Amino acid sequence: MATNKSITVEELTTCTICRESFKDPRLLPCSHTYCRQCIERMASENKDQFECPLRDGFVTMKKNIRSLPLNKAIRDLVELHASIEELNRCTNCRMVKAKYACNKCENENFCSSCYETVHTPPVMQKHQRLSKDEKPPEAIPCIIHPKKSLEYWCLICSKLICIDCLLFQHKDHNYILLDDVIQGFKTKININLQSIQSSLHYKINQADILLNIIDNNSKSSRQKMIETMAEIRRIIDEHEKDMLQNILNTEKEQKKRIEDYKIPLTNELQRLNMQKIFFEMFSSIKNHTKLLEAKEGFDDYVNETNEKLKLLPMPTITEYFLEGIHKFPSLKEKILQCGRYVEVLRYHNPQLEEFITDNRTNPELDLKLRRLTDADMKIVANALRKSTVQKHFIKVIAFRE
Repeated sequence: MATNKSITVEELTTCTICRESFKDPRLLPCSHTYCRQCIERMASENKDQFECPLRDGFVTMKKNIRSLPLNKAIRDLVELHASIEELNRCTNCRMVKAKYACNKCENENFCSSCYETVHTPPVMQKHQRLSKDEKPPEAIPCIIHPKKSLEYWCLICSKLICIDCLLFQHKDHNYILLDDVIQGFKTKININLQSIQSSLHYKINQADILLNIIDNNSKSSRQKMIETMAEIRRIIDEHEKDMLQNILNTEKEQKKRIEDYKIPLTNELQRLNMQKIFFEMFSSIKNHTKLLEAKEGFDDYVNETNEKLKLLPMPTITEYFLEGIHKFPSLKEKILQCGRYVEVLRYHNPQLEEFITDNRTNPELDLKLRRLTDADMKIVANALRKSTVQKHFIKVIAFRE
């Protein structure tokens, strides 16, 4: 989330690779900036390939580094910071940052040691030490009247003037003190910068909110998809189990009927084998009298068995098929269509949006004669968020369906 933490000049002007002030700063497409030499050095250490240290995915080859655009804003800031640092040095030793000024030594700043050294002679005793913040601004001489300083701002001509200019060339012109102009300028700039900062923080916060919404929507959709697919798999698994059991039960039932049919046939087969053995035995003794005596028994067996076989009709089997299995291709297509991640079309109410636009600067947004839905209220809420950035605070009067 965006914060109000102030960024120092040192943070803006320091390369995060070498930890020194930027030298030939190059701007990457990922918006990060590094010294060209640092980029080239890291590429040389990584098979002539440079990857942004912040792990944002940007990669470039060493041969393309010199074509990266110069970050002119950072370069200018580094140069400005260096010049200000130089101005803030002790004008005597040029080594240490100045802490003091003098009410009589114009354009001079001193460190603690140099101030004492310079102002030790008796002739300097009337000089008064000032902190740098107490030092008045440097006087700017007037070009027309060099002995006078520019102390006023002409409101008619929009230029700096001195007291003589005010009395002659700019006589009867409205004017204000230069200090007031500077103070007003600083105040206005600060207000404008604060306004931009507030707008940026607001927009960044809104972007973070949108990122959270995306995360939540994605998480919710993933969870719904996982649960739905798990339920589909459960239903399919249970259906498969039931259908396989049904097929198995049908198989067992039909086999049992066939096996039950075979039992009396097997018994009769055993009786047949016994009759065949008896017949072979009678035949082997070559006693025609006994064979003729056994004929009646054999005839009775044959007649009885044929009657039994007539009463045992051949069983039939029932054919089954998998009903609806031919629908699988279309069912597969329906499953693939189920749960597709598609874009929700944004709701629009042109009349409401036009009304809000036409009344965006009014202190009240009177919607009480309009029947608003929840989707309409989202449009109003978005308009309120935008109005907050634009410093227009709207009181909404509305009825909702």
